[in-house]
Amino acid sequence: MMLSESLVALAAAGGTAVVQAVGTDAWAAVRDRTAGLFARGDAERHTTELARLEETARDLSDRADASTALVRWESSWRARWEMLLDSLSDAELPVFADGLTQLVSLAGERAGSTSICAGDHGLAVSGDVSIRAESGSLAGGVVAVEGGVSLADPFEGRSRPQ
Repeated sequence: MMLSESLVALAAAGGTAVVQAVGTDAWAAVRDRTAGLFARGDAERHTTELARLEETARDLSDRADASTALVRWESSWRARWEMLLDSLSDAELPVFADGLTQLVSLAGERAGSTSICAGDHGLAVSGDVSIRAESGSLAGGVVAVEGGVSLADPFEGRSRPQ
């Protein structure tokens, strides 16, 4: 089965939650819940998943500049979440997706501002951001949003270029 866009987005959020929880107050809870979701009741697999999560944390904690490792681990966990979601039956999927959604929320609630990572050449902002292009230039950015987006008319109050 091919995952829906919402499940792919949920897998991406799960990958981000795992990686960004490392080193925060949320880590223990996110680590334990992640291992539980992957193990699905199998004690041996639970131990294996805990070891993988600890490897993630160790790798991210051992680096002065962890931005490359962050991207690598986030991609790895996203792919793992996608594969797991894809392997579930139609009956299992809603329950599991709800558990993953709760994990993402837990990571966001408990990690606080220490979980924000913009990476190389990135910008992490809590509040408004204004990117302007003037005199015929072009401005842009890649945006990941939690919440809403409001776009204003860049030519409001000015005449539009011809």
